Amino acid sequence: MPSGRPKGLPKTGGRQKGVRNVRTRRLEAEIATSGLDPVQYMLRIMRDESQPDARRDWAAATVAPYVNPRLAVVDSTIRKEVEVSPLNDEQRRARARAMILEAFAERPTIPDLRVVAGREVPPGVGDGMDSGKVIDVITLEKKG
Repeated sequence: MPSGRPKGLPKTGGRQKGVRNVRTRRLEAEIATSGLDPVQYMLRIMRDESQPDARRDWAAATVAPYVNPRLAVVDSTIRKEVEVSPLNDEQRRARARAMILEAFAERPTIPDLRVVAGREVPPGVGDGMDSGKVIDVITLEKKG
């Protein structure tokens, strides 16, 4: 013999969908009267320096999902058309040399400075330099 209601007969009685039970309503009322919700309580424990570090860490880990959103996977595919020209090695070298010359052509030329490092400058070496400045040159030796 089948138990329950027959097929096709709508459900009657019982708790309606979405209605909170008595325990949940009491808990919500208690939270509302205290003025603190669980998230605020955890944050208060986390910020209280008189609490042990283990408890503060536990509160931080417990409240983190409610305060900070989780990182989502984002599609970051970049599509760009790259022009590939059929150049041979010599043409690529020539193009690279031209680009290098073009990049350095914008820079001002450095005047020819006569510099002596680590000893006295003989007379006449610094002639023509502004205010007689001498620049020390440091040479780096490669070790190994």
